[in-house]
Amino acid sequence: MSSLQQIIFIPLISLLPCVLWLWYFSTRSQYKSPAVKVLGWTFLFGAIATVPALGLNLFGQSLFLTLFGRNESSHILVLLFVVGPVEELIKLLVVYFYAFRQPEFDEPLDGVIYSATAALGFAAIENVVYLSQNDSMLVLLRGPLSNPGHALFSAIWGLSLSRAKAAPNLPRIRLKIIAGGLLCASLLHSTFDILLVASSRISIFIFALLIGAMAGLFFWVRSRIKFHSDTSPHREGTLFMPLGRYCQHCGAKGTGGTRCSKCGTYIPEPEELQFCPVCHTHQRPGAKFCAICGANIQLPAKENLDTRPHFVSVSGDGQEEIAYILNEESVSVGRTLNNNFVVDHQSVSKKHARLKIHDGYYSLEDLGSSNGTFVNGKRITETVLRDDCEVRFGRALYIYRAHRVPDAPLA
Repeated sequence: MSSLQQIIFIPLISLLPCVLWLWYFSTRSQYKSPAVKVLGWTFLFGAIATVPALGLNLFGQSLFLTLFGRNESSHILVLLFVVGPVEELIKLLVVYFYAFRQPEFDEPLDGVIYSATAALGFAAIENVVYLSQNDSMLVLLRGPLSNPGHALFSAIWGLSLSRAKAAPNLPRIRLKIIAGGLLCASLLHSTFDILLVASSRISIFIFALLIGAMAGLFFWVRSRIKFHSDTSPHREGTLFMPLGRYCQHCGAKGTGGTRCSKCGTYIPEPEELQFCPVCHTHQRPGAKFCAICGANIQLPAKENLDTRPHFVSVSGDGQEEIAYILNEESVSVGRTLNNNFVVDHQSVSKKHARLKIHDGYYSLEDLGSSNGTFVNGKRITETVLRDDCEVRFGRALYIYRAHRVPDAPLA
């Protein structure tokens, strides 16, 4: 093969398996079209990331060879502590600083899609370098093994990015989630590389074991893809929340805003609604304990957990946990991951509400949500939040902590 043919042929066969795998991952979302622009830039940035990764790998390799000498143990240590962690970290940073911050990253499945996209861009350049130095027919091995390997390893920290985006906006919580995903992906990547080297030098059985492990990882990632596709916030919109009430005329159980099925009397929607903070079941007026799960539905909040304005969730035994800290002038609330405050509950709309700061106080505005926004049991369009008030988005209940009571009247 001539030099010109190699210049054209090798990049083409290097890109082909990566493009095919990219098509597979990018088309897993059933309820929205892939963001082609974001996918393209993420793929390109993943390819560019091979440059700093190469420099760090060479530095780490040089360091280990200097410390432990040029031997088999040093090579294994390089694969374990340098190659896997460095490559996964570089790919994660690509997604974190670009795709993760785009409005198109709005559902958990996007963690898999964009992590795989960056990984496949990275793998494409690896293919070019590897095949230019070896037999180009090795693409038949790298295509079904090494290329999806990059995507599958990265999908692990990709899922952790999605979980972190939906978690309370506390650095210690989000960094812990992301670090756990990165550590797991790095260990799997390093183990894969070590077994691949061992299979070429020791036994074909190790190679068969490697194939089986990769197949297992693929089916696990595919199960996560199916789960997040089935539970996508884009799937069927917001679950309508019927308002269960009792007929004031005959006492039969019915639905607010409809006529009683027994006597035909109109059952009005209640001005104030009381729901169990544990199971979210509608309660009779004046009830102290939930009729379904027995939880105390009038538990007071016990303590302030942060000096900044924030929302807390309250468990059945009265324990508080920070759900979101209000540290921006405008905060969007909803189910999709491109909101600031992500509330993963079916009664919450994709774009449910918005919080804005005005004269030092936060006001809450409902954005035409399907199931409404409630403050202290009353449905609101817009209002100023007061310290210790109960805020409910659909059926997701929180306590607002402001640490001072605003003087502004409710709108």
